[in-house]
Amino acid sequence: MDYSQFFRENYDVLLTIMNGFDIGIWITDGEGNVIMVNDRSLKGGKVSREELMGRNMVELVETGYVIHESSVLKAIDSGKQESIIQELGEGGYCLATSTPLFYKGKTNIVLCVERNISEVAKTRDLLTQQQILTEKFGMQLAEQTKGNGMEREEMIAHDISTIRLREKAIQIGKIDATVIIIGESGTGKEIVADLIYHNSDRKGNPFIKVNCAAIPDTLIESEFFGYEAGAFTGASQNGKAGLFEMAQGGILFLDEIGELPLLMQSKLLRILQDKTVRRIGGEKEISVDVRIIAATNRNLKDAMENGSFRSDLYYRLFVVPIEIPPLRKRREDIAPLAHSFLSQFNELYGMKKTLNADAISALESYSWPGNVRELRNVIERLAISGAGSDISKFQVQMCLGNKEDLSVDMMLADGEETTLEELVKEYEKHIIARCIEKYGNATEAAKRLKVNKSTISRKMKKYKI
Repeated sequence: MDYSQFFRENYDVLLTIMNGFDIGIWITDGEGNVIMVNDRSLKGGKVSREELMGRNMVELVETGYVIHESSVLKAIDSGKQESIIQELGEGGYCLATSTPLFYKGKTNIVLCVERNISEVAKTRDLLTQQQILTEKFGMQLAEQTKGNGMEREEMIAHDISTIRLREKAIQIGKIDATVIIIGESGTGKEIVADLIYHNSDRKGNPFIKVNCAAIPDTLIESEFFGYEAGAFTGASQNGKAGLFEMAQGGILFLDEIGELPLLMQSKLLRILQDKTVRRIGGEKEISVDVRIIAATNRNLKDAMENGSFRSDLYYRLFVVPIEIPPLRKRREDIAPLAHSFLSQFNELYGMKKTLNADAISALESYSWPGNVRELRNVIERLAISGAGSDISKFQVQMCLGNKEDLSVDMMLADGEETTLEELVKEYEKHIIARCIEKYGNATEAAKRLKVNKSTISRKMKKYKI
């Protein structure tokens, strides 16, 4: 049958029928010349039907109406059905499938069907992003759970409240009960969890640390419970064990537990009660022997009252609560912590820095809203930004941003003999160092301070910045 002739003779009737389909339809003759195109294919196009009729697909590719390539031309060349994914002129993607029909041994017409797959492409991209997030989280988890042979940070305790806290953590370690550690951000909740683990009967078994606030909501269930092979699109062919299975026989440390979604709180409660988990897509219950240590910087009682934290989970977790006081309430720990951190950074950076007595006094008089974490960061900044081996009170005050009565404090500091010239040099050195740190190089620092670059370079050499 001469299909080309049939379509030309019955054009109006066939076009009406094809306009009823919610897919794009093109029909060309055996040479690739357009003989029919329905309304769906014209939607968002650059030209009208009249402008397309009779034009060859080669010309349409060259003029950009059909982007990159044409499945019609591929079908004419191969003599068989061809499919390609094309970009749409209005944005998005479509799957174009062209099928040749033959008459007397030659391609007579080509039927091309277009299906918009933009949503499919978006779903594919989302799955790719989720896979990337899963791999990233997996690497972070692997880094946190390399094993129990890695060095741990010792708990420094000189203040009486911290000494009692350490004793309590050691005692609790021997009791196989759920623990919740409460304290402001940066107080050292993870260090207390380490202390409990290393004094428990589970020492040597897995100790997995998880920041609940860092896991994307879309991954949280699969990370905690794992999944079976083929449980969802994009799932590993081998399935995956969850955190509870990975922590079998050991301890699972759930930091920032107050950030868990309510649905996840409900499932966590069930695990604590039943001691079993079920993988996503799985049918069997897996028994787990895991001790939970949770931590939070939120007031979970308030969260429970306002409905953002389950009351039954709250009472299940508060079997053995440990509260860590903020650094401002245990000032006797500040000096030993500062010396310990400085010793670490001296070793790390190959330096021999020391803190004088007045510098320690300045550290002890600060309120430390960021707690131990802030102290550590400040000590590192002092270690690497100042010239000379001795860290002074002036440097501490400048680092902490304490400018009130600064010059008077410097001049009247007990036991600190200095001259105006030395103070001016110290101040100049600090300003240049801060500018270099802020603006990245001597050229930009010189512009900011309105001096020649050579002046900055000379003073950097003089002060060993």
